[in-house]
Amino acid sequence: MGGQNAINSEGQLVGGDNFELQTKQALENIKIALASENATFNDVIKLNIYMVDGCDPAIGFKAFMETVGKLEKPPLITVLEVAGLANPLCLIEIDAIAVVEEKED
Repeated sequence: MGGQNAINSEGQLVGGDNFELQTKQALENIKIALASENATFNDVIKLNIYMVDGCDPAIGFKAFMETVGKLEKPPLITVLEVAGLANPLCLIEIDAIAVVEEKED
């Protein structure tokens, strides 16, 4: 899946300039994408998190715990602080790699 930001299904930015709300929306978008493949965050093996300079990673972690919760097998996580993102209104973008075994029919 491509990187997810805080744009909702109606194409609107969620959270304005609030890093916590944007993070929660990006995570919700990942949940939706995972569910479309019968997967959950438990299937995620790698997260790349791009956050704009000045955003507090502790707030992002808090948002993760409130949205996703503690995982039995947490994925490998890389956090990169960037000057900006493709959409200049976005404060965060997250991409996830998940492994899901195909079920035999």
